[in-house]
Order: sequence, then C-alpha cells, then structure tokens
Amino acid sequence: MSAEVLAGVRECLAESLALKPDEIQPGSRLIDDLGADSLDFLDILFSLEQRFALKLRSMDLDALLRVDLSAEKLVEKRYIPREEIDRMAQWLPALAAAKDRDHVTPRMLYSYLTVESLVILVQRKQHDQQ
Repeated sequence: MSAEVLAGVRECLAESLALKPDEIQPGSRLIDDLGADSLDFLDILFSLEQRFALKLRSMDLDALLRVDLSAEKLVEKRYIPREEIDRMAQWLPALAAAKDRDHVTPRMLYSYLTVESLVILVQRKQHDQQ
C-alpha cells in the first residue's frame, strides 16, 4: 500500500467526515467505523478524483453504488452471486475476509468499504493510466 496514496485518502476522508487523519486507519470501515453514509461516499469519491486527478467510477464501483441488483440475478432473490462477491473482494479486503461470502446482500456491501478499499481503487486507477 502506497504511503502517499494512503495519506491522500486519509486527508480526503478527514475533510469529508470532519475527522482527524490519525483517527482513520487502513482497516477502518467507512460506514461502521467512520460514520459515513451514501451521500458522504459520493463526496469522498469526488474529493479523491480531484486530489489524484483520476476518474474513479468503474463497473465495480457503479454496481456498489446502485446496490439494487435485479432479483433475477440474486441467489434466492436475496444474495449476491458468489462470482460477483469474488470479483468485488479483489478491492474490498473486508469482504474477502468475510466468513460467509455466500450470504451477502446488496445492502451489506457498503459495510465492507474500508479506507484500504479506497487506496486500492486509487492505486489501480493510477496503474491503469500509466
């Protein structure tokens, strides 16, 4: 994990959520630990895009923001298919570590967003631009 990217993500989160940067750790969950909500998340993305001069919106991120996967795509009309969970777990380390990855609902996805997730997202976009 790049220290420079982590510092930038911490600063953006601190500004958006009115926190001190030292209160923000890589494993901090945006909603559960830092008190963010979906509107904060959009503000955070905008701040990160400006700070790092990147376009962060992607198919993975858009799926997470929509959170309303159609019922026919869900297992038992409730759970996100394992293939989708495995794909999203690549940039959601907390989801990768989840014990029951077969019973994740769309609504639960936000709780897996961590500071590290944002660092991974920024670093991947930086890599893609090179």
